[in-house]
Amino acid sequence: MSHINYQCLRGKVHAVAPAEPPTNPHLWILLEANAEQWFATINVRSDKDAPGGPLGKSYLYYLVDADFEHPFAPSILARPAGLSPVERSFAGGAMDFQRAGLFDPNNMRVLPPEGPGHDGLVQRLTQIMQFAKDQDCDVIIYGNAFQKDNPHQTDAAFGYTPPTPYGLDNVHMAQGDPQAINARLHENGVWHDGACFVWDGRAKRMSAIFLSFQSQGWHTNDNGDLVDGATGAEAPAYDFSTGDGALIMPPLRAAQLTTAHRGPDGACSVVLTNMSHAPLDLAGWRLLVDDRRTTALPTAALGPGQPTSIALAARGLSDSGGVLLLVNAGGLGVHCVAYPGGDPAAGWSSTLG
Repeated sequence: MSHINYQCLRGKVHAVAPAEPPTNPHLWILLEANAEQWFATINVRSDKDAPGGPLGKSYLYYLVDADFEHPFAPSILARPAGLSPVERSFAGGAMDFQRAGLFDPNNMRVLPPEGPGHDGLVQRLTQIMQFAKDQDCDVIIYGNAFQKDNPHQTDAAFGYTPPTPYGLDNVHMAQGDPQAINARLHENGVWHDGACFVWDGRAKRMSAIFLSFQSQGWHTNDNGDLVDGATGAEAPAYDFSTGDGALIMPPLRAAQLTTAHRGPDGACSVVLTNMSHAPLDLAGWRLLVDDRRTTALPTAALGPGQPTSIALAARGLSDSGGVLLLVNAGGLGVHCVAYPGGDPAAGWSSTLG
């Protein structure tokens, strides 16, 4: 069972600095909230794997969305200042990189903590936090609240350590660890991934930071444990055996959710398109709506490039937006995407990215 104490920390940036000593693979952030200071630590390098592998395997996957829009945005903005628990569910607004349609894993890339020309993950995250401080933005971080047992933990970086009893770590995907790693760390689970959001209240704009480890898998079961397989819904792989790492993109998705529709009468449907160059048998495939309603797909085969409309129950899509997850006959996610919703009186249609 996972040991994650899933909570959210919200506040204003007081200070940011690389962890000390330099061998510590984290960036440290102090947030102010309710006249208190809280400590968050964000991985910038992996120390999960056994030593001896290529250095590039320690680089983290990262994705920064500078204009994050998602049905979860209102619940993110509703988080109170300071530290607060988060219900581990779709309804509770928890984060899940594989089930919440927060981003497309294909767009993730790896970055060393300290890159050429002073452009590494440390510098990029520091720049974002410094911007948040300069513009008086709110920073909202999801992760694991750990009880601090070192009253001098951040002294070397900041000259002191906040007296608040908890810090926040695991600001990254917290599922898909191979069993050899999970047996040691006990972090695998669903609906408890870590993430960081910056809310610029003046511009009414949210940025999002998503991080994960190269050792983690992109298909998991209901316990967050790794399930083997590839559908195209994964982050790229890298070959570090000869040099800096050759990018290996995932296979193309066989199918993709392309549009969602809701009529004024409440009739709802989703269009799925065969993205391959061969016929696609949908027998055993299913569509999961908002992590709770499952619809079996028609068993007919689709020709190359052919779309099909999947009828849902009346009012089966939420007018405030939600998440669609396409699952193949082997139980692996093929496409997970958020839909924004719309005006129920007029009806709405949404293109799915």
